[in-house]
Amino acid sequence: MKCVKLRRWTALAVALAASAVCWAGCGPQELPAGSLTGKVSLKGEPLSGGMVTIINSDTGIGASGEIDSSGRFRIDSARTGTYQVAIQPPAAPTPDEMAAGAKPESSPIPPKYQDPQTSGLTATVNEGSNEANFDLES
Repeated sequence: MKCVKLRRWTALAVALAASAVCWAGCGPQELPAGSLTGKVSLKGEPLSGGMVTIINSDTGIGASGEIDSSGRFRIDSARTGTYQVAIQPPAAPTPDEMAAGAKPESSPIPPKYQDPQTSGLTATVNEGSNEANFDLES
């Protein structure tokens, strides 16, 4: 009798363990994401620094990518959706950099493009690779 009860408990424990493994592996999946690359230009000339920031107004989720010296940017992972875009100037020098002689530069980026609410720029991210190019006017 004890042997039968032990077998039942063992079978129940194995079944529960198998269920736990399945539930752990069958949990919520990651939301779909994609990458976004492109080029930013100002009056037809590549912008040589700054940051592209994308914000999904429905979720409040955002991402950003640095603009290189050729005007290109890359955002490696963003959830799929439609985003408002801001083009922001490079960061100001730190106090240590300023003490070493670095000077803050004035940004050629018109203020309206620095705010996603006023830029008028949008980008759509689908699964996989996506491209968006932005030509800013003054």
